[in-house]
Amino acid sequence: MKLGAKISVSMVVLAIVATLIVAYVAGIAIRRSFDFYVDRNLAYRMDRIGVALAEYYLEEGGWAGVQTVFDGFQLKGAGYGYYGGQGIPGPRAGRRAMGAEMMMGPGSGDVFLLDDNGIVVAPSDAALLGRSVPDSSIGQSALIEANGVTVGKLIIVNPQKGIWEKEFVSSLNNAILWAAVIAAIIALILGMLVSRHLTRPLAMLTTAASRLARREFGCRVPVVTGDEIGELAKSFNFMADNIEKNERLRRNLIADIAHELRTPLSILRGNLELLQEGIIKPSPEITISLHDEVVRVSRLVNELQDLSLADAGELRLARRSVSADELVEKASLLFSSEAKQKNVNFLIDVQSGMPEVYSDPDRIGQVMLNFLKNALFYTESGGTVKLSAFIKDDEVIFSVQDTGIGMAPEEMAHIFERFYRSEQSRHRAGGGAGLGLAISKGIVEAHDGKIWAESKVNEGSKFSFSVPVSKR
Repeated sequence: MKLGAKISVSMVVLAIVATLIVAYVAGIAIRRSFDFYVDRNLAYRMDRIGVALAEYYLEEGGWAGVQTVFDGFQLKGAGYGYYGGQGIPGPRAGRRAMGAEMMMGPGSGDVFLLDDNGIVVAPSDAALLGRSVPDSSIGQSALIEANGVTVGKLIIVNPQKGIWEKEFVSSLNNAILWAAVIAAIIALILGMLVSRHLTRPLAMLTTAASRLARREFGCRVPVVTGDEIGELAKSFNFMADNIEKNERLRRNLIADIAHELRTPLSILRGNLELLQEGIIKPSPEITISLHDEVVRVSRLVNELQDLSLADAGELRLARRSVSADELVEKASLLFSSEAKQKNVNFLIDVQSGMPEVYSDPDRIGQVMLNFLKNALFYTESGGTVKLSAFIKDDEVIFSVQDTGIGMAPEEMAHIFERFYRSEQSRHRAGGGAGLGLAISKGIVEAHDGKIWAESKVNEGSKFSFSVPVSKR
């Protein structure tokens, strides 16, 4: 079942259940109120009839002939508002009966008049005259008093809802049933409208996901709402952006790897073919040249392996608590001779009292040396390269700043991408394959740190990374 149908069915079911619950509670409340009303009304009518019967008793001096008067009251609730039938009482009894009717629906129960000894002297149904009345069957009763003396009792036996009362309850149940039907229809219509409104962006997401699966990486969905579905659309677009970016990087990676391997392999193949044909003779120079190309290929393969491990989060780290001063000192010893050869001033600035960091010293040293070599590569003779370290919050910040040629903002956005090299490096001799900064980013992130860069054209660059302070 589709989501729209599920929403519609759910709303209909909820509407019916809610209507039934409300109807059940309201029905109980209405029936109780109605029963209370009927009982109060019946008690009121019985009191009025009791007054009329008391007048009869005083006038006649007893209950002789009271059946004729009793028949004049509308006791059984014929429902037409007339008094009597055959045996209509005289004018005085009729006046007594006026306004003293029981007003009960037909089939409401039997009414008896008992004398002061509890003997039935007048029933609503003459066939019941002389029969005993068990106390358990008495529903309501009213004493009849004449001059302060109890002379009889008016009782109702086996009271029940009459036809009119039953018709009222039946009409109430029908109204509740129709309310449930109307609520279900309204819920169905609203459910269809709501489901269409909710499922339309989901359908767009489904279509876009199918296009994305067919490698149409440019597909996006419009964000038309600010709710969870809108957030889902934003997440989808963000995912699509990353997939498109990663696909572009993957294609560039393959092209760059092929390009980087083609040159050393071509040199190796050409020199080996010349040696095989005897055009050139083996010599130390040829051997060194071939060895350099093999080292170049090996370095590229190792860098690709490190990059692959970093991307998969499986970069092997031999972490331990090590002094930040020790890391800076080790990197400076390896770099100082290269800076001296190029006539570049190399400065070290380390904050005093540096704490230990929990890290792999070889990997952190690899990051610092990569920063230093890049800085040296882009710094002219007479320039300055500065290695600094200081503590901030619970992290140690390592930075390498140079006075080199710097980079434009558009280049900074891609500086940590694999195989990316700035335009200046592409037009200069030397330079690596463009994997160093990407590997450095993976190493720093594997240490739960952050890496960033700042640069201005012709003013130099500053590369920094952070490592958490050791908690051990």
